[in-house]
Amino acid sequence: MIEPAQKILKKILSHPKVLRGSFAGSLRRRMEVVRNINLVLSTHHPQEVSGAFSRLPEMEVVQSNDKVRGRTFLLSGMEVDLRIAPDQTFPFTLFSYTGSLAHWTSMLERTKGMGLNLSEEGLHRNGRPISCKEEEGVFNALGLDFIPPELRENQGEIEASEIHRLPRLIEEHDIKGIFHVHSVDSDGRNSIPRLAQASKEMGFSYLGISDHSQSARYAGGLNRERLQKQWKEIDQVNQEMEGFAIFKGIESDILPDGSLDYEGSILREFDFVIASVHSHFNMSREEMTQRVIKALRNPYTTILAHPTGRLLLAREPYAIDMIRVIDEASRSGVAIELNAHPYRLDIDWRLCKYAKEKGVKISINPDAHEEAGLKDIYYGVGIGRKGWLEPADILNAMDVGEMKAFLERRKPV
Repeated sequence: MIEPAQKILKKILSHPKVLRGSFAGSLRRRMEVVRNINLVLSTHHPQEVSGAFSRLPEMEVVQSNDKVRGRTFLLSGMEVDLRIAPDQTFPFTLFSYTGSLAHWTSMLERTKGMGLNLSEEGLHRNGRPISCKEEEGVFNALGLDFIPPELRENQGEIEASEIHRLPRLIEEHDIKGIFHVHSVDSDGRNSIPRLAQASKEMGFSYLGISDHSQSARYAGGLNRERLQKQWKEIDQVNQEMEGFAIFKGIESDILPDGSLDYEGSILREFDFVIASVHSHFNMSREEMTQRVIKALRNPYTTILAHPTGRLLLAREPYAIDMIRVIDEASRSGVAIELNAHPYRLDIDWRLCKYAKEKGVKISINPDAHEEAGLKDIYYGVGIGRKGWLEPADILNAMDVGEMKAFLERRKPV
């Protein structure tokens, strides 16, 4: 959804009468589910800009028409809500249409306590406007540091801002390499050399290949013979590529009894092991929790993948006590995946802050089954930002040397 939204914003920003513009609402806050696209524009010619917007080829149905304030359209089933403001009130309009309702309500309470009045049309003291050229100025006028849009959920961000304790949130350029990538050897579409080259071209310095394990016959799971063939190929590509490393991994099924999908003699040959639940989703909460905890205690487990099994808008998470899972990951030194696939985004951002407090590393992984899927890292970083995560909290923000040392330390003696 982000790509068509970016295309629309780029087109309307190119209009000569548009001064500036931005996404707002849940899209700007990088929510896991976005049900409509909010845009805020500033112009001295609202009717002309509004008309141009309605004539964009992506627009199919005009639902409402207000040439001064904006309109709501239907874009292939997705609503697009446009707000037009004079340039002097743009920062306030953008601010008011970005934050969650809870965040906005808390900010209104703060302004009232300071004897101020805040609305989408401006900030006033005793009826006199306080000028703010940028959105950051709105926060500064309220005695706060700028709060990144992703954090505006009334989850303690206002209090942290007041005492200058907001985190330096993870950014895409902080990700140095990626794990959880499938090749043609199981159910992926691209070869290992192609995936490695694509990853390098994206600026990464390492790639963790993790095809499915032997029990996942539906996904071309690898037996010992096929694993050895893959390892030889990885060794060859590592010799041929300069400035890039491929790590040998597996996405091992967590079997119903909590064991991993190979015996120790095979597991010890991997550089890393991603443990995942792919079956028996209907276990009780206690059974599933114990199943996953047992897998975390396995000395070969490096990362727990998509820990709740959810598919957004399609499949609910299976019953599991994630607090106990995070606690065990902390004790066992196992990282938890933030699966960046836009239909998963699992671990949920609401749990990231607790994992951070417990010292659990989060690995932002694309779960890519083709080259294009590598770009899903974008969505994972957005969720990581919502979860207050900083580079130090992210496993794959380590450079290649640090990662090699980390994986070596994780191997059982």
